Amino acid sequence: MEQSGTPHLTPAEIAGLIGQAGLENMSAERAQHARSCDICKQVIGMHEEEDVRLQRLAGGPRRGPGDACPSATEWASLAAGLTPAGRREEMLAHVSQCDACGAVLHAVVADFSDDLTEAEVQTLESLESAKQPWQRNVANKMADASRPPRPVPLHVRGWLAKAAAVVVAAGAGWLGWNQWMAGDPARLIAQAYTQQRPFEYRIPLAGYAPVRLEKGSVGSFQRPPALLEAEGKIARELEKRPDDPKWLSLRARAEMLGWDPDMAIVSLQRALEQKPDDADLLADLGIAYALRAEAQDRDVAYGYAIENLSRSLKAKPDSLEALFNRAAVYERMSLYDDAVKDWRHYLDLDKSGAWRQEAQRRLAELEQKKKPVRQP
Repeated sequence: MEQSGTPHLTPAEIAGLIGQAGLENMSAERAQHARSCDICKQVIGMHEEEDVRLQRLAGGPRRGPGDACPSATEWASLAAGLTPAGRREEMLAHVSQCDACGAVLHAVVADFSDDLTEAEVQTLESLESAKQPWQRNVANKMADASRPPRPVPLHVRGWLAKAAAVVVAAGAGWLGWNQWMAGDPARLIAQAYTQQRPFEYRIPLAGYAPVRLEKGSVGSFQRPPALLEAEGKIARELEKRPDDPKWLSLRARAEMLGWDPDMAIVSLQRALEQKPDDADLLADLGIAYALRAEAQDRDVAYGYAIENLSRSLKAKPDSLEALFNRAAVYERMSLYDDAVKDWRHYLDLDKSGAWRQEAQRRLAELEQKKKPVRQP
């Protein structure tokens, strides 16, 4: 346990851990805190997952924009800081998953690199976030992840750092420290999951943690304060908009954490009535069916889990969460060849972090099971 009064890691310290030499560059006292503090471990894990997503945006051929993609005009408004808060959050959530829009956002931010007025410079430099080394580190990662092959001029990179600081100061940067701590229900659910991971399947945004429930203890999940807070906010929103797919999906995640898969399935099916074939909803529905199979000893539900996870992966082939979860369900069904294929695909995409380590361990165990038994 950490000593009472020991301060948590600062944003700059956390940024230094991501993609760097890790704890070696920290003092012994701060390194010990990073190892022992559950809160800091959760935030570090979240940052590692977001860093993986940035790396994936950086490589490979870009897909073209789809019907759901915002226009270039909307991205320009966001870069200029003119987008309302609710729409801004939707757009930043979208761009974290869409490499085509990531390229557009980079381009429009770069367009602001020339001819800054004195008033604009003073406004940007007055932001506290613009003065933090960590925010500049975030901006560099954003630029590196979406930039074209040609070198980016230094004056453009300088503007990118300031523009990214504006976005982060608004509470919605890729590595949103402020958003994590501010009480967004999706983040609160992810935080509750990491504090007391109740099942082997992954949920979006959650940092790594070992499964906390022992075999035979299904249903013993104790709701932490973060989950209770999220449930209250979700309930209030659903009172105003009972058929909103966003809030239905969040309620379903909370229901799954409480080991109520039947209610989660009902919530997700209602959400899918509004957004048929939505990849994220289908991925969550796959988890809910897998939990039903485990909680109620109904193996047929594993088949429904595979069906929905496969439909999700057809729409988003490189979704780390859906791929991880389908591999785990294949294991449950003793379909070891399919599980091995999915674990290998997962490891091709996820290059670092504790989730990768778990996938490596599970793959090694499966490959050991598949080895032929030698006859005496």
